[in-house]
Amino acid sequence: MCMSKVDIKVIIKNNDEVSEEKYVALKNKQKIEYFEKEFKTSLFLKDVVKIKRENEDYLFDMEFIPDKETKGMCKLKKENAIIDLKILTDYVIIEENVIIIKYKVLTTEQDVVFKLEM
Repeated sequence: MCMSKVDIKVIIKNNDEVSEEKYVALKNKQKIEYFEKEFKTSLFLKDVVKIKRENEDYLFDMEFIPDKETKGMCKLKKENAIIDLKILTDYVIIEENVIIIKYKVLTTEQDVVFKLEM
């Protein structure tokens, strides 16, 4: 499936901290992929929305189902250890030019709003 380049802005509110960055991403109907600092981030937009973030040290894998608790994981590659994450998704909004995911990582008590604008 062919992927096209798009300019995106990613805004992440994590508890009371807000970060905002612009990237060039590769996009098709079911996937958006971009590189942020040392992480490759992939959003999978199928029946269940998933985010995968990976670098040489870590692999984060989370899925989001509104009003449901799901399991995610953080793999520490060098230690060959896996930390299980519990994620409670408040909502997922997918529109033509924006994706918003509001969730709480129950394991670490982090409230997160992830917003991607195209």
